[in-house]
Amino acid sequence: MSNFDLANFRKAKFQERVEDVPLSGLTAAGFGGYEGDGDEAKPVPVVFRVRGLTAEELAKASQEADKSKLLVKTLEKLAGSEAEKIQGMMEALGISEDSPPDLAKKLAHVEMAVIAPKLKRQDVVRIAEAYPTDFLELSNQIYDLTGQGKVALVKRKPSGKNQTSKRV
Repeated sequence: MSNFDLANFRKAKFQERVEDVPLSGLTAAGFGGYEGDGDEAKPVPVVFRVRGLTAEELAKASQEADKSKLLVKTLEKLAGSEAEKIQGMMEALGISEDSPPDLAKKLAHVEMAVIAPKLKRQDVVRIAEAYPTDFLELSNQIYDLTGQGKVALVKRKPSGKNQTSKRV
C-alpha cells in the first residue's frame, strides 16, 4: 500500500527549480568584466541562471539528436552548393559527421535550460568548444535540478501531537 497523497498532489502548484551557476573559465577569461584598475583589477564572476528541464524538453532534445543524424545522412547524399549550405547550418548548430548524439542532446539541454543570459544555439556551441568544463558544469547542474523535479508549493500538515505555542 502506498502512502502517496494523490489528492494533495493533484491540488499542488509547482514552480521551476532554479540555480545560479558560477563559470570559472568564462570568469578567468574576463567575460564578466573587471573590478578595479590596473594590476589590482579582478575579474567579475560570470554566473548563469539555469533551471531543470521538463519531460517534454528532454524528449525534444532526444528528437533533435535523431534529426542531427538525419542531417548528416542527407549531407552525404547531396553534392555541390546544397551540401555546403547544409554543412554550414550543421556547423552553426554544433553538429558534424563525427559528433556523438549525446553532444547534440546536451547542446539542446543547455540552450533550453539557461534562463539568464538567454543563449542561442551558436552561443552554446561556442561555450562548449572554448570552455568545455564550463559547458559540463552547466549541463551537470541542469541534470541535477531536473532530477530533483519542480518545487511543490504545498502546505505542510502539522503533526498534531505537540502544540508548539500555548493558548492564552
